[in-house]
Order: sequence, then C-alpha cells, then structure tokens
Amino acid sequence: MDQEIDIRKELEAARTRAAKIPKLTGDSDEINAYWEVACGDVLAAELAIREQNWQWEIADLTREFLHYARPLEKHDSMLDLLCQAASRMAKTLYEHPRLKVELLKFYLSVAQRLENLNGDKCDKHDDPDDIAMEIDELNHNIALADNGKLDEISATGHIKHDPVEWTARWEEIIDKADKIVYERLADHPRGMGFCHAFWYERSEVLEKEFGFAWRSPAIMNPRVMFD
Repeated sequence: MDQEIDIRKELEAARTRAAKIPKLTGDSDEINAYWEVACGDVLAAELAIREQNWQWEIADLTREFLHYARPLEKHDSMLDLLCQAASRMAKTLYEHPRLKVELLKFYLSVAQRLENLNGDKCDKHDDPDDIAMEIDELNHNIALADNGKLDEISATGHIKHDPVEWTARWEEIIDKADKIVYERLADHPRGMGFCHAFWYERSEVLEKEFGFAWRSPAIMNPRVMFD
C-alpha cells in the first residue's frame, strides 16, 4: 500500500474505474477496482496527516472507504487486507466520534470474521475486544454530548480537548471550517509551531463563520508545551 505514487491522482483514476461498477460481483477485476479506491482512501488520509494538509478531507475519505470496503467484506480473500486498511484508516480519523464509531464497527466486523475464519488476529495491537471497548467508550461520550452533559464527558487521552468536539454540531461544521483554515494557511510553513497558527485560525473561523465557541488544546492544557 505504500508505493511511491501520486496518491491523489491515482485515487481519482481508481474512482473513475469503480464508478462504472454499480454492484460488486465475484469478478476479480471488479474486486480489484473497489479495493483500489478503498486502498487509495487510506493512503490519501495518511498523506494528509503527514503533510499537515487536506485533513478536512479525511472524513469524506473515510465515508468513501466504507462505501467501497463494505461490499468487499463478503469475499474471504479480502478480509486480511480490509482489516489492515480499516486499522490504518482509523488511526487518521480524529474529531469525528460518530463517524469513528461507524468505521470501528466495520473494523470489528472484519476482525471478528477473520478470527473466526482461521483463528488469526487482525492486528496484534487491535484485538476485537479492544475495538469493541473503544466503540463503547466513544458511544458513552457521544450519548453524554447528545444529552447536553458536556461536563461529564471523560478524556480519551493524555491531552484534554474541549468537550464540544463530541457534539453533532461540531461534526457537521468542522470540515467546512478547516477547509477555510487550510486555505488561509496555504503559504504558512508546516512543522514546529504550525499547530498554534492552525488553532488560532480555527478558533477565529468557527466563531466568526459558524458562531461556534471552541477552546484549543493549548487553552485546555495550559501546562503543556505544544510544538
């Protein structure tokens, strides 16, 4: 999955090929066409993370991944590849808890099928029980957010985040906001210090364009040094 290619260009070509196949059959060429899109989505998401760019596209890449990966799940020969791909995609998806649950449920289904099929673990770091536990933790905080109990939301890592990131409204607007942010920072050098410029612009855009108040990780963690 990590060949040196123009990932975004190849993904567009794969989309064109897959779009001509409205319903997947057992034909190997059709299976490969679907897999090329799913694989390309993972690679494009990972590229966005590495280059600190286009990250607002990752949610849509995840949705597209699920669209093409789900029909592949019924083909046992694809389970190991799908399991690896779902694991990698999950590691790129942040700030979209409801979509993350959807992705993890697919990942769990594939992992369980693979284990039941031949006793293999999908990934030594991702036991099906651990995936199920993460789903439960996400659903717990989502339920609290949906009921307006933001103060009761528990942290899911060492760094505190504004609980508003668990709300449905956040998921509806954050990619639109971040697209604007990345456009504003198009000429800003990536690397050390970029997170502060990004958080400042994000806060400005969320407040002025969407009427949404958000506290950055720097504000939420005053004793932590971010670079």
